[in-house]
Amino acid sequence: MRIKKVFCGSQIIWLGLILGACSHSESTLQHPLDTLRIDVGSEAPTLDPALSEDAAAGRIINDLFAGLVDFDQQNNPIPGMAESWNISANGKTYTFHLRDNLKFSDGSRITANDFIYTYRRVVDPKTASGHNYLLAGVVNGNKIIKGELPPTSLGISAPDVKTVVIQLDHPDANFLNYLTLGTVGVVSQKTINKYASAWTQAQNMVTSGAYVLSEHVVNGHILLTKNPYYFQESQVAIAKVDFFPYVDHNAGLSAYKTGGLDLVYQSVPIDQYQNLKQQYPSELHTIQQEGIYFYDLNQLLPQFKNNPELRQALSMAIDRNALVNKVLGQGETALYSNVTSTVESGAYKSVRYSWADLPYDEQVKIAQQLYAKAGYSASHPLKIDLSYNTDDLHKKIALAIAGMWKSTLGVEVTLSNQEWKTFIASRHSGNYVVARDRWVADYNSVTSYTQLYLCNGMQNNSHYCNPAYDKLVTAAENSSDLAQQQQLYRQALALALNDYAIIPLFQANYSKLVKPYVSNLDVEHNFFNVEQSKWVKFSD
Repeated sequence: MRIKKVFCGSQIIWLGLILGACSHSESTLQHPLDTLRIDVGSEAPTLDPALSEDAAAGRIINDLFAGLVDFDQQNNPIPGMAESWNISANGKTYTFHLRDNLKFSDGSRITANDFIYTYRRVVDPKTASGHNYLLAGVVNGNKIIKGELPPTSLGISAPDVKTVVIQLDHPDANFLNYLTLGTVGVVSQKTINKYASAWTQAQNMVTSGAYVLSEHVVNGHILLTKNPYYFQESQVAIAKVDFFPYVDHNAGLSAYKTGGLDLVYQSVPIDQYQNLKQQYPSELHTIQQEGIYFYDLNQLLPQFKNNPELRQALSMAIDRNALVNKVLGQGETALYSNVTSTVESGAYKSVRYSWADLPYDEQVKIAQQLYAKAGYSASHPLKIDLSYNTDDLHKKIALAIAGMWKSTLGVEVTLSNQEWKTFIASRHSGNYVVARDRWVADYNSVTSYTQLYLCNGMQNNSHYCNPAYDKLVTAAENSSDLAQQQQLYRQALALALNDYAIIPLFQANYSKLVKPYVSNLDVEHNFFNVEQSKWVKFSD
């Protein structure tokens, strides 16, 4: 059956969107057999794959765009639009062989030149892609990103319409993983040239993935329909995908309970988690995520920029064990590092604060001494504006940490919540004092974390900069000796950690609700929470 429209006051509202806001005689809806309905938790700030930086937009873009390399449900690279590839003996040349008859959603042909345009666009400083670092290792990529060379000098070429050749500056075992990301999903140059920034509007967008954009109601829903020209169209089982941006997780949960959603993508109300474990034991999935939750201290501000004692004091004053066990309680792991202990099978678990195992009361004593050394006291307290995007989880964490800072150091904290799109822009521009942050690795490599602390890095929201860190990372990237490379990365991460570039808090879990009739989705082994709707089927 189709989702019905109902009246709520004077407005017509899609029932699947507002089930928690209006009363309706139906308490449970039969799910439409042709539509997968997903709560992505926030409005997607952009549907441009080169500009996407958040989970909500990324989830949708994975359905809209396809690249040379695809990925399976364990995030392993598999053939995508390239049916095969060859890697040279020195590991620096990748030759991709395209499938026959590739087409965009408007029926126009996809050729090797479309990939050249897409990759050049990602590294072009005018695009300002937050994930341009993925192509920094391509010949001239880093210089293009810095504005030192034109995008046309990027080391990518097309010997013919079905062959793409990419030259790297140095071997990189993660390169195929980079190419699985939506950032490098192939886009239509003709469409972007014609519509400029308006190319992502539903009436203009041309896509390359399993679905096309049919409707986008801001803060309402995003409806996708199956792309008839997608190269694996016959394997896509569900005709439509409807994404709903429930910022209020309670409203999303209500929609799920009453049949308006098939899947809650990445979060459930924190205060209802334990009850949901009892109510939906087979539908609630909680998975340790390859990612970190942390706070940014804006190091563009004088109180933080040259004050490592203050940054350390604020970090040590946080009781991480109380945070994960008493405030969160979903199995999160207290974090005393700027990288997880799980990435690359634990290769970086030694990167850890030297004080991590001290009893909390001893941590507080040291924090108080550092706070005083930094020039603050009860009569002259530090005043902080703590920003987070609107979400009960982030608010609960902020309240807890504000309380810890107040009780141990006397810091005066003002909480400030912002709408998601505004919040992202504020972090990037440095228009904040302290802000919550979260980074989920895109692939199983330390390089997904190291770029967070690079000077002028697009994802470096703390605006930390130590040239010595950048030098170590560059040396690691250029090393062909795995043991040496890992040691250099450890040194770099330890340097940034002890500079207190960020305040690490915990390694996150993610929780999602999935209806029993949603099949062919391997949730338990998806540690990056990266999905594609083309995997999903409805069981009887």
